[in-house]
Amino acid sequence: MSVIPPPAKVLVTGANGYIAMWLVRILLEQGYTVRGTVRTADKGKHLTEYFGKRGFGPDKLEMVVVADITEACLINLNLRCKLTEIWF
Repeated sequence: MSVIPPPAKVLVTGANGYIAMWLVRILLEQGYTVRGTVRTADKGKHLTEYFGKRGFGPDKLEMVVVADITEACLINLNLRCKLTEIWF
């Protein structure tokens, strides 16, 4: 049993990495919606095309370019910003 059932949205950082790509694939196959972070638009385009050929379109997979995750304050030990300030 999943703690968060599909079709919940799951964030996968470094989505173009070897292990992360497998994780993205498994999550998509299990019905989750995936938001992945990549460092460049080219890497995001590659993943979008790769998973698009496997039937997972933009309604199930979203790529977000975060060139430097520390500058985007996604990892902020002082908790001065919230994730929602960046994405929405």
